[in-house]
Amino acid sequence: MIDVANKLDEIEGRIMSGLKDFQQATVNRIDELYRSGQMRVLVSDEVGLGKTLIAKGTIAKLAKMQKASGDKLVKVVYICSNSAIAGQNLDKLRISNEVRTEATSSSRLSMQHLNIFMQESDEQLLKQYVQLIPLTPDTSFRMTGGAGTVDERALMFALLRRIPELESYLPQLDVAMRDWAYKAWNWYRNDYEEKVVKCDEQSGGKYIQYMTQRIMQELNIKRKNGTTYLEELITLCQRIKHSGNRRVNDNSIIGKLRVMFAQISLDKLEPDLVIMDEFQRFKYLIHSDPDTETGMLAAKFFNAASVRMLLLSATPYKMYSTLEEIDENDGSEEHYKEFMDVMAFLNVTEQENEHFHTVWSNYSVNLKELASGETIILAAKQAAEDALYSHICRTERISATESADIIDAHEVKEPLEVTASDIKSYLQAQKLLEDIHLPYNVPIDYIKSCPYLLSFMNDYKVKRDIERYFAAHPDDMSVLNRDCLWLKRSSFDKFDAIDPGNARLERVLHHAFKHNAENLLWVPPSRPYYPLSGAFADSEHFSKTLIFSSWEMVPRMLAGLLSYEAERRTIGLLAKQRTDRDVRYFHDDKKRFPAAKLNFSVKDNSPNAMTLFCLMYPSKFLADCYDPIECMNKGLSLSQIEAAIKERISGKLQKFSAPQTGVEDKKWYYLFPLVLDGPGYVQTWLGSDDMLSAYGEEDEKTQKQKGFQRHLQELRGLYQQTSYGRTLSLGKIPSDLLDVLTTMAIASPAICAYRLYRQYAGNGSIPSYMPSQVAKVFINRMNTPESTAVIDLCYGEADDAHWQNVLKYCKEGNLQAMFDEYGHLLTNGLDRDEKLLPRLHRSMIESMQVRTTAYKVDTLNDFRSRMTGKKEKAVNIRTHFAVSFTKGIGEKDADRKKSVRNSFNSPFRPFVLASTSIGQEGLDFHNYCRRIVHWNLPTNPIDLEQREGRINRFECLAIRQNVAQRYGATTFQKDIWAEMFQAARKAEKTGGCSDLIPFWGLTESEDMVRIERIVPMYPFSRDEISYERLIKILSLYRLTLGQARQEELLEYIFQNFDDTAQVKDLFINLSPFYKKSRT
Repeated sequence: MIDVANKLDEIEGRIMSGLKDFQQATVNRIDELYRSGQMRVLVSDEVGLGKTLIAKGTIAKLAKMQKASGDKLVKVVYICSNSAIAGQNLDKLRISNEVRTEATSSSRLSMQHLNIFMQESDEQLLKQYVQLIPLTPDTSFRMTGGAGTVDERALMFALLRRIPELESYLPQLDVAMRDWAYKAWNWYRNDYEEKVVKCDEQSGGKYIQYMTQRIMQELNIKRKNGTTYLEELITLCQRIKHSGNRRVNDNSIIGKLRVMFAQISLDKLEPDLVIMDEFQRFKYLIHSDPDTETGMLAAKFFNAASVRMLLLSATPYKMYSTLEEIDENDGSEEHYKEFMDVMAFLNVTEQENEHFHTVWSNYSVNLKELASGETIILAAKQAAEDALYSHICRTERISATESADIIDAHEVKEPLEVTASDIKSYLQAQKLLEDIHLPYNVPIDYIKSCPYLLSFMNDYKVKRDIERYFAAHPDDMSVLNRDCLWLKRSSFDKFDAIDPGNARLERVLHHAFKHNAENLLWVPPSRPYYPLSGAFADSEHFSKTLIFSSWEMVPRMLAGLLSYEAERRTIGLLAKQRTDRDVRYFHDDKKRFPAAKLNFSVKDNSPNAMTLFCLMYPSKFLADCYDPIECMNKGLSLSQIEAAIKERISGKLQKFSAPQTGVEDKKWYYLFPLVLDGPGYVQTWLGSDDMLSAYGEEDEKTQKQKGFQRHLQELRGLYQQTSYGRTLSLGKIPSDLLDVLTTMAIASPAICAYRLYRQYAGNGSIPSYMPSQVAKVFINRMNTPESTAVIDLCYGEADDAHWQNVLKYCKEGNLQAMFDEYGHLLTNGLDRDEKLLPRLHRSMIESMQVRTTAYKVDTLNDFRSRMTGKKEKAVNIRTHFAVSFTKGIGEKDADRKKSVRNSFNSPFRPFVLASTSIGQEGLDFHNYCRRIVHWNLPTNPIDLEQREGRINRFECLAIRQNVAQRYGATTFQKDIWAEMFQAARKAEKTGGCSDLIPFWGLTESEDMVRIERIVPMYPFSRDEISYERLIKILSLYRLTLGQARQEELLEYIFQNFDDTAQVKDLFINLSPFYKKSRT
């Protein structure tokens, strides 16, 4: 392990060189401000410009500054809104792999005291020098009266049991702290007891002594209600004792104790830097009531004079308030108030704040009296800009004037074609509400947003009112029988085509299934190594689709119906060709059609699927037979590549003899690749039992897992019979052996993974099991009914040769190019050291694992059963082609969101992600998506910008497809993607331009690939006017930042300036790079 403190110059140099020029300029500006005594800095770069990387550079600079001042450990507290964002960004913030990142489970503020004392005597940590501590406001500051986590309570118990006044209540204290954690409590209690003892020993007895003194002091303070926490805790213990040592309901004292322990932790924490990510999400901390627990904790934390703060937010305050929003807030201007609150927080002293108010007021007055050609406004604008720049850095894409508009909005002008079903849906819904005497009309936007309304409308007022009515009037249920309001179970079960019933859904179906999408199992690579063919022919510039809706029911509806349609077009089509069996959608998983064909099955102890090792063995020889870079540089076609590979393999094959007659021996397929490699490599691979059998399917823990082990045992025995690769006594050579081995060399998943990993292994060796693990997870994906149906449709059903069809599909879909592009994305910004390969491998595995969710769809029959107390026959629709991303609760939901995000950001399915506003901020969806659908238009233009910022980011799909199209004929040396971007940078980044080009934008060209903006609008609807207004405001809203009544100011500008481009000189420039480049 390196000593980070003694390598800070080297680390800083490496990190800064890895940043783009405008990011470097921002980091240097922050460092300059910190060194000049400024304690609070806001980085407000536009979405997608890498604020997290700027924070990483800031940490590296700060670590150097702190070391120079004699600091032994740099503590960086990273505050973010949830564990999903923490998980995404903590790795990006580590300035070195040695830097320790605290786990979110033990990083709650109430538990930090234990970590702090451990750190003070932890030699290893002191060598790591920088410590990252994640905190989430809702669990660390905004504490409720709840009992917290079992970790928190176990640690509290370990310390409270040492308080003399509580010694006689230990059994009851144990019950109180256990709360509901009956099964886990003993383990956690013992674990934290050990940690407390270890910490005390490590600190030389200081920890327990300090903590017991502070706890006794805090427990005996008289609170506002006239009692002490000690008295309240003893009362709780007495109540538990009287109840027979059983849990009692009122345990509010535990919530108070959590706050008490958080305050103790704060006194010891003393962070050197606090990073607040997506700062706008928890501004309540800044303005919380100082008399509340939240206020006390926040005030102590944020008002420490020595704490430097770095706020990260593209929208630190509401960037724009519409007149409608102002009216809804009773005239209160949220934008203006939030702007001033943020500035008051940044301007620490009252004197600074007064100066800012004076400057800003003068600027606002001049702006409202703006006339063309006036110079006085320029001076006022410069003074305002200087006042902001002392605390704020903001770089925007608009600064790169050389960049083309990458948004393609041409389809917005094509209104939807209203269908009969749209009209019928409205009439039927309205008639139903009238028939049951509900005192309101059906909201028209519900009808425009969701077909089969009653099937998807869970937990909406309209649905609840309908349920209440029919629970009281079950005899009236005949009026519910309306075909446009309900889906039918039978339609799904027989794979019938389901009428979209909605013009918006019709439009999205058209886009989602472009390029034969139902038969694609991954996004084709942006730079294929040879022409795409088979199912992938004509799939150039394919894109996933991101959809935003205002309504919670829409993502579930889209995920269900789009995934069903993908199944209908594949499994349903295949099923109709199989007249010999009755195929149903609702068969249980074991009976689902088509059955998996890539299983390591065993019959009578005899392995039946040895040829699957052709997909799993990472042959070094076959990997060396195909060099994509060499072949591209020579301009070889696929047939020429195959001919060259066959020639190399033939030379080896000629050394072995085989009978010319008899049955073809399939062992050649999977034994010959082993014989071609050195015995040491093969033996190591064959001996990696546990590693090779990892990442099996969920049910492989028993029979299927044994099946794989039996196959591996058989392969070992067969290899030994070759005298470890020296002889090969097999039957007749299969006629297609050369063809199969050539296809393996080009597209076997294990061999492709091996070639990919070789790029990132540096001088180290690649553990041979790693590519096989990737292949194992890949096989699991190809074993799903959805994937099996695609292969069967492409090549015909063939149980014995299915593995060969999978290989052929991999070749036609350029699996190697796809892996290499994905590897480039996963390793962007990561250190090129010995930990790079394991991190890449973990990311590959996690994103490829198969996870599906089923959503319950209400049917008329289910509704009737529910209303009459009968058992429902639940209709659950599988989601895999499309998934939803909506608000959930708890860590389990956070884990699901992480897996959904990883899967959507991978080249594999899902191809559609439908989200509510929860996916609008802080998350990236840009790796394989350049199509965004605004299912419902937001009312605020900033929301439109935020949504599109999810896919308009660094090296996003649109950028990569353009770069590949323009610079894909480059003569390559080693790293295809890095070299294409270098070529783009050299050609398109002109003098004075930043690295926004080519990594975030490109210059104009006729054949430019763009981000598709889809706004499915009904003709003559208010949406058409709303859209025009949103786009108009987006062009100039920056001029009104921090101003009152922004919309009126914009209207004044639009009316008084024929050419609004002339007022763009008044845009405030807070970009460190562009301020220097334009002076």
